Amino acid sequence: MLKRLSFARLVALVAVLAVVGGIVGYAVSGTTTNKGTTGAIAAENARIVAAEHASCKRYGHYGTLATLEHEGLLGFKPIYNSVVYVPGAHCGTIVVGSPSYQS
Repeated sequence: MLKRLSFARLVALVAVLAVVGGIVGYAVSGTTTNKGTTGAIAAENARIVAAEHASCKRYGHYGTLATLEHEGLLGFKPIYNSVVYVPGAHCGTIVVGSPSYQS
């Protein structure tokens, strides 16, 4: 036979289950979010690098994000990555990276 739980024990049991569920949910959602963000950063980075290579081929130089957008080589405004462009020999030098998220 089932033993009847007192109201206090029932509340305590529900509280424990809620805490355990919250911990598990937080752990799972944190992992998913980090993987999703990392993937988004990498995809965005690849699109920026492709646009930079197209700029180098077409115009003989790399460019800033604003320049790439103006030239029509980059059809979106990057969220995670930024570009540092240094004019120089051949196309110059670029550094594409994400200062907002580092793993």
